[in-house]
Amino acid sequence: MRKLIISLCLSACCSLLAAQNTNPIQEAMANYDYETALSLIEQEIPTVPLLFQKGKALKGLGDNGKALLVFQEIAMQDSLNPRAYIEAAECCKSLAKYWEALTYYQNALKLNPDNKYVRLQYISMLMSMKRYNESLQESNALAEKDSSAFVLHLRAESMGHVYDNTQIMQVIEAYQDIQRRYPEDYLSAAKLGNIYVAGGQFEDAIETTEKYRAIDSTNILVNRVNAQAYCLDKNYTKAIQRYEQLLQEKDSSFQTCFYAGISYYAIEDFYPAHDLLERALKDDGTNINVLYYLGRACSKTSWKKEGVMHLENAVKIAMPSDSIMTRLYVGLADCYKMANMHKEQANAILEQYKEYDRNKHKLLYDAAFIYYYRLKNISKAEQCLEAYLSTRPKEKQEQEVDEDGIPIIGENNRYNAAETWLNDIRKKRKEEKFFKGEIEKE
Repeated sequence: MRKLIISLCLSACCSLLAAQNTNPIQEAMANYDYETALSLIEQEIPTVPLLFQKGKALKGLGDNGKALLVFQEIAMQDSLNPRAYIEAAECCKSLAKYWEALTYYQNALKLNPDNKYVRLQYISMLMSMKRYNESLQESNALAEKDSSAFVLHLRAESMGHVYDNTQIMQVIEAYQDIQRRYPEDYLSAAKLGNIYVAGGQFEDAIETTEKYRAIDSTNILVNRVNAQAYCLDKNYTKAIQRYEQLLQEKDSSFQTCFYAGISYYAIEDFYPAHDLLERALKDDGTNINVLYYLGRACSKTSWKKEGVMHLENAVKIAMPSDSIMTRLYVGLADCYKMANMHKEQANAILEQYKEYDRNKHKLLYDAAFIYYYRLKNISKAEQCLEAYLSTRPKEKQEQEVDEDGIPIIGENNRYNAAETWLNDIRKKRKEEKFFKGEIEKE
């Protein structure tokens, strides 16, 4: 009995000592009480383990900038600790410092080349930076040792960005490989279906997505591709059946509303077509296809005036404004100039004037300059100058000069210069004809 009492007392004492020795910082971290943890850490001598806790607490509070400074300090103190580089990379990624994140992942891989997490993050970072050739190389190397679905997806997606249309079969085969290995992988079915849809292979898209639907008929991503393929294959009844399921599952995405609306429009059920296309328009108010089908659906229902409005908007969007076309022609003419394609430059300037910028008469003067000095086409230069001078105001304007009496290059002065220039051209031509004996000099 005495031994039992002593044993219980010792056990109680040990429990009490353990409770007393519980690290309050660790307790605060375990309870996600990061502010308390940081306050306690500041009272301690900064060791590497404490700095890791400080960095983690700062990350937990969303202060990734300060957390990065902490992990950088750890990396300086303990350059052989891969965790410091990984944490620094994660902070950089959250701060959109992608180049720095990539460097930190590389440092971590140098210390531990077999760390799968770091290698996956490194490949994902390469892809987010659109360095697809490198991500393909890295994912190919990893796939030789690891055939998990995520690794194979990285490889297939990289291939999709690197390979052109002539190599699309290799991308298709990569996703088919994932399907064979992991039949329950919905992402490969959806991506492969999208590739088929983009290539107009609607029956292949249907077959691929239906194969997955036999396993799981509720996946929204796969059902969207499946329904779209039926719609584009003109099997509108089946498409509507799929879209109704998506709509019942509260899928209000643009793709679902748009193609469901088209499917109803195709079978001449215009009221549901109108409702769905109107929902699609809220997501993309400048989509010409949505405006077209919605306008046509409106014209066949009670919203006939709204239909006119939608089609008018579609026409406005489809036809660029004169200001946009003017800007394009200015850029085009400048590009011709830089490429020494002066005939095309002059043509672009005249096209801009005739079609989109009729009040900017200086363009005729500019064209005359190109014809005369660049193309040595005196006849065309003369025509442009005559056309330019025909736009001169009838009321004579005084010479524009500055306060020192120096002429200002303005529209009036340009007209005067054009008149003098045209007279010189005609005078020289007259003299040339005289010396050739074609006319008598007065």
